[in-house]
Amino acid sequence: MHRIGRTGRAGRKGDALLFVTPRERHLLRAIEKATRQPLAEIGLPSVEDVNAHRVEKFGESITENLANDHLQLFRRLIEDYVGANDVPLVDVAAALALQSRDGASFLLKPDPPERERNARDRRDRDFGDRPDRGDRRGRDRDREPSTHRKTGRPMMPYRIAVGKRQHATPSQIVGAIANEGGLRRSDFGHISIRPDHSIVELPDDLGRDVFDALARTRISGQLINLEPDPGAPSGRPSAGKQRFRAGRKR
Repeated sequence: MHRIGRTGRAGRKGDALLFVTPRERHLLRAIEKATRQPLAEIGLPSVEDVNAHRVEKFGESITENLANDHLQLFRRLIEDYVGANDVPLVDVAAALALQSRDGASFLLKPDPPERERNARDRRDRDFGDRPDRGDRRGRDRDREPSTHRKTGRPMMPYRIAVGKRQHATPSQIVGAIANEGGLRRSDFGHISIRPDHSIVELPDDLGRDVFDALARTRISGQLINLEPDPGAPSGRPSAGKQRFRAGRKR
């Protein structure tokens, strides 16, 4: 919104480009509502498109410099170099073009194969002490008190109101809670991302100050609403829920 305002400042017109990740697509509706106009989607250019554009711009720069007033000076320098070193002119031109890049690559590398991208996405989803499993034992473990497998610290499952529908990822959850709540990466245990919520193992002695600090924390634009997981197998509030209520009364 801020960039859009700067683009059209003082009555001027311009185009504002907004880069959106897949998990942020739902936020576009809020922008369209605020601007009262639909946003036109433009696909990102492929590597081939970018490389073709760079080649075209390279040719245009050569044509432009052919009319430069200093061309004659450099022509004499190149002729002297070729005469002294017996090097083809095309090789000299290529060497000068390479020199102008200052070591930077001219063409982009092809995108990684889809299999490699999928594997990278799976590594991001599998963050946590153990992979998330859909069996009964895995679900019960989310709801029972446990200890951190590395530190031995008592842990408790907590619920946040973002899940797969909000395109939440383990790295997002850890970053948001750790940064806003003052926690460390070692304070996190298993993370289970469900369709409309997620279960996160955190120390069972979280203070009221942590809940207050996270009261306005959002992931993908939605408040996380951190609270102890109420879904104990017996149907009663979990120990974490009882402890938090007791602390709040004090």
